[in-house]
Amino acid sequence: MAATITPYRSGQQAGHDGFAQVLRAEWTKFRTMRGWVIVLLAAAAATALAPIALAGISKSNDPMVCGAHGLCQVEASTVATGPGGEAVTDSFYFVHQPLAGNGSLTVAISSLRGSGPPLRKHHQFPQAPRTQPWAKAGILIKAGGPGSAYAAIMVTPGHGVRMQYDFTHDIAGPAAQVSAASPRWLRLTRAGDTLTGYSSADGRHWTSVGAADLPGLPATVQAGLFVASPDYSMDTQSFGGGDHGASSPTEATAVFGSVIRQGNWPAGAWTGGHVGPVEGLPAKVRGQCDPSACGDTPQQPGRFTQSGGTFTVAGSGDIAPFVPIVDPLQVSLYGTLFGAIAIIALGAVYITGEYRRGMIRTTLAASPRRGRVLAAKAIVIGSVTFVAGLAGAAVAFVFAERKLTALGWTPPVWHDWALASQVGVRVVLGTAALLAVTALLALAAGGILRRSAGAITAVIGLVIVPLVLAVILPTAPAVWLLRYTPAAAFSLQTSTLQYSQVNTACIPYHGCYPLAPWTGFAVMCAWAVLALGLAGYLLHRRDA
Repeated sequence: MAATITPYRSGQQAGHDGFAQVLRAEWTKFRTMRGWVIVLLAAAAATALAPIALAGISKSNDPMVCGAHGLCQVEASTVATGPGGEAVTDSFYFVHQPLAGNGSLTVAISSLRGSGPPLRKHHQFPQAPRTQPWAKAGILIKAGGPGSAYAAIMVTPGHGVRMQYDFTHDIAGPAAQVSAASPRWLRLTRAGDTLTGYSSADGRHWTSVGAADLPGLPATVQAGLFVASPDYSMDTQSFGGGDHGASSPTEATAVFGSVIRQGNWPAGAWTGGHVGPVEGLPAKVRGQCDPSACGDTPQQPGRFTQSGGTFTVAGSGDIAPFVPIVDPLQVSLYGTLFGAIAIIALGAVYITGEYRRGMIRTTLAASPRRGRVLAAKAIVIGSVTFVAGLAGAAVAFVFAERKLTALGWTPPVWHDWALASQVGVRVVLGTAALLAVTALLALAAGGILRRSAGAITAVIGLVIVPLVLAVILPTAPAVWLLRYTPAAAFSLQTSTLQYSQVNTACIPYHGCYPLAPWTGFAVMCAWAVLALGLAGYLLHRRDA
């Protein structure tokens, strides 16, 4: 970077350049500096190549990716494939009959309670609630076996009435609790491929909760009563790195009454059984947690009894999208930090170089509005780093995807990793965007501090250091750093989708971020806007 910085052309009249001319001059300045161009290319190469090396340790049972207990493949072996090819959990107790053609089923639920088993007391984890907030009891119509299309209307202890279908869709209904004195009435109707769920407080006045269109639903489906109760799980991390997990199966029991069928129900009698895998090994044998924190009781397969018109149904499991504990693709993209460090250095030197060589007054003299100069610099450095980041991220994504697949990861289980997929587009564009905004932060820091070393250190401290600390600090401060610092933008690199209806242990050690991808990016943008505003103010007041 020792080349001389090219000032504006002497033929230009100071103070009369339009913004287009200022922008053109800044672009000419950048592209004629070979050192800057080399750093930009190096940043793109680091972004592309570093994940290739990191992917080599991301084996499907590697502790760095799966945690200390090698949980990834244990989880992958228990999931089903949903109607859209997505990974799902489909495990519950079902009391059912065939329904031929159109019809409906109505019930009144007077009780829904959990019956454990709770976790043993442990100093790192709170006592598990006996009734899980996302335990479910209600009516379900299903096309076939595990992973097939379905729709259900249900009550939950912590989230009221819900209408859910095809695993990923969740519609909120009334915030109702059930009791013997105040039962909740539910109805699920079929009309062709459309299933509609209703809720009532008295069995007379009904409110539609939601409707689901399930194309290709068979003429005869299985319909009936179901109960599910997801595992209670908690994960935390301690100082120095490392995860500590606790997990235990749970069970819920519901009481159904006033069962009314309409339509053609050819079987006449009810059949009960557990749908999907029964995770029968104790949680500590499955390797999900510290043995001192786990219970020994396996998940129960469920049961039901019928007394007159009253059904008592007990079940375990869940009907929901499968959300893995660890995001292997995101872990493989940690190497883009090397590219980010190069981008930080480039963004800072892009403006501090002019201070160091005394050229800033010449640059500012070309425009009566000094904010235009800073804006032109921001556009140039932001644009070139976005393009470089886009190229590097695309290469990194393809290599990481292929390497992880070769090492035993299965994209249909761990979401779609194709470059043209929704995840692929978001990861590649997001990586390019966060690198561009990182360059803007460095540019602003350079304008504020006017020293390369100070600006580079400050931005590394804001963007890179929080990512490192988030892996080694306890959970609470780690989550805080990834929520309020510019490092939140790296959530754009996650490939695992989070769902509100799924209880997941989201800790930074596993590559999980507390904010949604674009929300995290907005945090970084807010930092950049504030920093550029301060730099512009100081440029106007100080650099006369």
